[in-house]
Amino acid sequence: MQRIFIKGIKGGIGSTSVVANLACVLKKSDVDVVAIDLDAKSDLGLHFGLKWTATKGWSNESTFDDALLHFRKDSDGVLFLPHGDNEATLDEIIATINNCKKLDYKESAWILFDCPSHINISHYPSHINISHYPLEENDIVIELVTCDAICHSLIYKRLQTLKSVESSWKHFFVVNRYNAASVLEFDLFSLWQSTLPFMAPFFINSDEVIKEATANRNVALNCAPYSVANDDFETLAGWLVSKAAN
Repeated sequence: MQRIFIKGIKGGIGSTSVVANLACVLKKSDVDVVAIDLDAKSDLGLHFGLKWTATKGWSNESTFDDALLHFRKDSDGVLFLPHGDNEATLDEIIATINNCKKLDYKESAWILFDCPSHINISHYPSHINISHYPLEENDIVIELVTCDAICHSLIYKRLQTLKSVESSWKHFFVVNRYNAASVLEFDLFSLWQSTLPFMAPFFINSDEVIKEATANRNVALNCAPYSVANDDFETLAGWLVSKAAN
């Protein structure tokens, strides 16, 4: 399976909606797609039609076999696993990621992890005690950013970290919630495109359609298939397919 880890470089950037919308667009190409909620907010399921009152997930179980009972399928055929309302430790998150390798799917399947922003993506030397995900060769990491000064600073700090470690996975930055009317955002995106490695050559626009779709417990593909937002997610999906093939 092709594993994709998606997180915000800081909180509140919209990683959950990106995971949900991307999952449904990928599913449209007739491949198996699995979405795993690793974030304690546990709101990924809302995008897939899960009722507001459904609060249980893998974090409420002591074994992965029991957690399997919480897998659900949305109307598009995306299989997803809610986080639940129990606070999971880092070890439990890592165990869940590793246990997902046991899922019986074809090599063509995609598994998307909705990751909390406070856990670092990168591997560090074993003597440095910093949280990280168990990344492997061929994994793809997407860190979402917005065009603002805080993200500008965080991106350069992340690049310094990436330069200091050995990595076999693919790491990219993707701009989310881009405001085309903002001169500042245009200038920052242009700067990043010309100077930063690992920056995706496109952005995901800020679009009310995404908010409206979430309010209906759905995604842009189903609520507004001809919207700018859905076009952006289709661009993201196609770009990821090309990166996975390289």
